[in-house]
Amino acid sequence: MLASASFRIPVARDAKGRLVPPEEAVKGRRYACPSCAAAVHLHAGEKKKRHYHHGESACSRETVLHVSAKRLIVQAVEAWRAGDGPAPVFVRACARAPRCEERTRQPIPKKVSRALCELRLASGHVVDVGLVGVADLPIAAVEVLVSHAVDARKAFEIGVPWIEVDAGAVCDTRGRELSPVRDHFLPWLCADHADRRGEAHRDAQIARKTKNQLVRALPYRIEEFPGYVVSDVTRCPNGHDALVFAWSGREPPWPRPPHVVACAADEDVVYDASQKKLRGVMAFRRRWASACAKCGALLEA
Repeated sequence: MLASASFRIPVARDAKGRLVPPEEAVKGRRYACPSCAAAVHLHAGEKKKRHYHHGESACSRETVLHVSAKRLIVQAVEAWRAGDGPAPVFVRACARAPRCEERTRQPIPKKVSRALCELRLASGHVVDVGLVGVADLPIAAVEVLVSHAVDARKAFEIGVPWIEVDAGAVCDTRGRELSPVRDHFLPWLCADHADRRGEAHRDAQIARKTKNQLVRALPYRIEEFPGYVVSDVTRCPNGHDALVFAWSGREPPWPRPPHVVACAADEDVVYDASQKKLRGVMAFRRRWASACAKCGALLEA
């Protein structure tokens, strides 16, 4: 299928393979799509904003955004390590959120020696961009979001600190600023709370310890239910620490853990035109929820 005539490309490859935004492109030079390597056209008139777009191509906007964002992150890290650009930064929420609404800029750690696209980790999962150190040992991972977020199983099993970033936002900053839409790095604090960094680390350790204790206390092993992972720990309505199970898809796969249960959906409400008022009706479908392993109370989704 050919790309739409309105399809624009955020960056294009020059003759040296470097990704160049349209604002920096030079008329008359050849540029290629970062995804399919087909030639792209630079529009640099006076009426419209400068932009690239495809001729005939099977590329989609989603594919080009995804590839462009990954390569821009790698290019930004390479430029920084070569001394040709500033260190990429992570623009993160303070670990004291939601009480603290400040966002803070965390420079990429100096121990990161380079970035690699499509890096396979020891867990078996392939991440969009791997940040590696000495001997290419993985330090962290960056997942690029276009239309499909990281699923629950991969999120649980990645095995290194990771973040998920929006592809469009990465392209806008040329990979130099990464603002997580999901943040699974170690806790980071704003300047006002920096003196509590050790406290935030201890909180994270306590949370991991609680999760491991609850998993060990289950009367079965998680591995017996391959379609499920433990995604979080929360408090049940009766005040107990409880595990929240996650799975891929709308319906939980079989076999199900004993603490993933079916329950009635909330009562629905419709407008009764004959009586000109809202009235409650019976729920027309069930929903699935995790249950507290100690008291059986349903956990909020």
